Amino acid sequence: MRQVLKRKGTGVAFASAVLVLLVTGCGVNPDEAPQSAGHTGADAQYVPPQTGQKQVKERRATTRETGTIRVAGKAQGSLTPDLVKAYRAAGGTTAVTIQDETENRAFRQFCAGRADVVDSARPISASEYRQCIANGIQPVQFQVASDAAVLAIKNETDVGTDCLSFDEVRNIFRAGSTINSWSQVGYGHDLGGDSNEPRMKVAGPDENSNVFGFFGQYVLGDPEPTMLSVRSDYESFPTDAGVRRAVVGSNKDFKAAAQYVRSRQTYQSILDSLSENRRAVRDARAEVAKGIADGRTAAAKARDRRKLAEAKKNLENLINSIPEAKRYLAQNRAALRRLAEVRGTLGLFRFSYYEAFEEQLRPMEISASNDFANPECIFPSQATVTNATYPLARQLLLTINYKNMTDTDLNDFLVQSLSRSQQLAENAALVPLPDDTQATELAWLNGSTEPDIIFYESGSGTTVGTKQQADSASGQ
Repeated sequence: MRQVLKRKGTGVAFASAVLVLLVTGCGVNPDEAPQSAGHTGADAQYVPPQTGQKQVKERRATTRETGTIRVAGKAQGSLTPDLVKAYRAAGGTTAVTIQDETENRAFRQFCAGRADVVDSARPISASEYRQCIANGIQPVQFQVASDAAVLAIKNETDVGTDCLSFDEVRNIFRAGSTINSWSQVGYGHDLGGDSNEPRMKVAGPDENSNVFGFFGQYVLGDPEPTMLSVRSDYESFPTDAGVRRAVVGSNKDFKAAAQYVRSRQTYQSILDSLSENRRAVRDARAEVAKGIADGRTAAAKARDRRKLAEAKKNLENLINSIPEAKRYLAQNRAALRRLAEVRGTLGLFRFSYYEAFEEQLRPMEISASNDFANPECIFPSQATVTNATYPLARQLLLTINYKNMTDTDLNDFLVQSLSRSQQLAENAALVPLPDDTQATELAWLNGSTEPDIIFYESGSGTTVGTKQQADSASGQ
């Protein structure tokens, strides 16, 4: 059930650091993750490149109209429109057209020689690859950026697990989900529904968000995800900040909750002082009466009256302060309760936003394997997102024909696009290419090194059910 896709390059250290998505062991060290561009998906796997592989058929260039670049496909959250806009703004004279269509159709167009570039968030599949090779077209894929969905809870929260399988993620968020407790998911759980575990709640962006679209297509398998694609109690927000507040609570609640103990002490102090002040009023009133009975001097009587008035005023002020102290205590108690209620809320975030607030968020590791005996838990990081070892990552790719790499117009467009990709990716809240990846791909274009050449092992087939495969249910 696994595709085996290989990349072959000559003299490039980058090409030899090849991705293996299904790495063994839980909690892979992201600093040791390989750096090669790769595949994403629950069942995808790269194997180390081997030398001496025989080419299936003589390669040929795609017939093109000089001065026009035909781009087929438009991945969810694609960077290509920004690349094209920047290219034109910089004086690029080549006409670049983008045919907004599914990745399945885009690769068919490319393999048939009717497209110069494929814009995708997945590599070419085995069946598409075979069709290209049959037509003499050798795919080369350039990574321009990365993206990922991160699932996170409130930091310093224990929900009984820190790793979810890919299938569990789908089952948590899908429409009709029956998962309502953290005890029902996660490696090491009995899955029996322990009432002591926090209630399962989910929050995330609304359907206008790119991460919602990507997550809906890739994880939930819906080609055009809407709010009907997710569970009915999914709490949606138009901004990342709204999702974060649903997961960790608001700053206002944090401040109010921090004052809870002090406000409770203040309120209790007022209540304790009431009896003392009432006694002071009684004592002062008795002293006034005693002064009259004793025939004290006018000055002494005036002093007694002043003490009584002062005691009455103190009691009045104390009584008047009770409602405000009570409201303040109630507000702080409510804030504390709201913060307690967010415990267990699982939020869906784009990677760049999670990075900005990682001190508040605790991400779930994700395992591409659904084998509870052998979890393969991957932590979301710059490295694991860039090379797609993190199962909820995706790489934004441009695929071209190897024999057209030196076409002046196409080469110039790609060089300019790669040169600007890092800044444009940051502007679009995507994960930019590492410097060494960018340098390697630019070296392919200037001819100083040979590119990674994609090929599949003989007999390998397309994996069914992997959402980023070309022959998947979604095909997006």
